[in-house]
Amino acid sequence: MGLRQQQKANTRSKIKIIAKQAFLTQGIEATSTRYLSEQAGIAVGTLFVHFPDKLALVKDIFFDEMDAALRAAVVDQKPSSSPIDYLLQMAQALFDFYDKFAEFTRQVLLDSLANGGFHTHQMTVISDGIVKRFKQVGVDDKTACIFAENMIANYWFVLLNGVSKGELGQTAIDQLQRMNLPFDVSYRNALKKKG
Repeated sequence: MGLRQQQKANTRSKIKIIAKQAFLTQGIEATSTRYLSEQAGIAVGTLFVHFPDKLALVKDIFFDEMDAALRAAVVDQKPSSSPIDYLLQMAQALFDFYDKFAEFTRQVLLDSLANGGFHTHQMTVISDGIVKRFKQVGVDDKTACIFAENMIANYWFVLLNGVSKGELGQTAIDQLQRMNLPFDVSYRNALKKKG
């Protein structure tokens, strides 16, 4: 990496560190780009060279933090062949993260829902994991897909309800588990038939 590229990377990193601290202490809406540029010792225009708008900066920080949280969660997760256990483990890691970064989550989630962002992709990956687990115990592809779609719909319901209330802790996990009980029963019945 050349000197100019290194300086650019350092400036970008400095902006993100300052912005993360400001967003967490002052709030995203209350933190102006002018304030961030002053704290970083750069011109406002330079800030916009690195991030075209405040939402881009919020998303960049959010995804860095989410990546770190998910990597840590993967280390702690127990292998699970059960679709409901798998969904609950993923939800627990994500809900904990969303609670910690609540204001970031609301902004990024709204943008994602409006513009088809990362949450859509994330749910596709989780849905594929659910389908795979149902198919491993002999559930046909069509039924496994229907089960996964319903489980993901339940996840979205709990997520959106919890984000709006600022509550994605154990109560949300318990609600998600209750809502997906019929699919857990179907999985366990299929497992018995297979065994």
